[in-house]
Amino acid sequence: MSSDKHLIRAVKCGDKKSFDELFEKYYDRYFSFACALLHDADAAEDILQNVFLKIWIGRDRLDESRNFESYLLVSVRNEIFDHLRLKYNQTSVRDDVSEKEDATADIEAGIALTETSAIMNQKISQMPPQRQRIFMMSRYENMSSKEIADKLGLSVRTVDNHIYLALRELKQIIS
Repeated sequence: MSSDKHLIRAVKCGDKKSFDELFEKYYDRYFSFACALLHDADAAEDILQNVFLKIWIGRDRLDESRNFESYLLVSVRNEIFDHLRLKYNQTSVRDDVSEKEDATADIEAGIALTETSAIMNQKISQMPPQRQRIFMMSRYENMSSKEIADKLGLSVRTVDNHIYLALRELKQIIS
């Protein structure tokens, strides 16, 4: 194999065969390096392809006096950092969108609940006073029909009837 300096000089002149020789010489070593850091062979392959593509595209700027192996190591490392940064940013954006969607759904549910509550309270306030009082005791004070009947001096059947009628009116709102 030729020395790196000789190969770099030839690559600068557009010699594809010299470029292929550099590729073959260093690909496996840096592929293993990228795989060890990323634990993803496909990503490692993409990174090496990008590095060598950038070298070929910028071949006229190559400096044969520099250590090519060090240059390649820094290029691969930087490409790995870019890959990880992009992956992190994509994950962050997805998480942000998901959180915003969840927050929006929570807000919408809260608004709907508030609106429904307001409509239900309005409907309860329009009920006859006796039905309204019985319903409030049943639902908001958690009293049984028997307790309400005893407290108000009514039959359990009358209390149950008022609760039934109140629930029927409220169900109409929901439907």
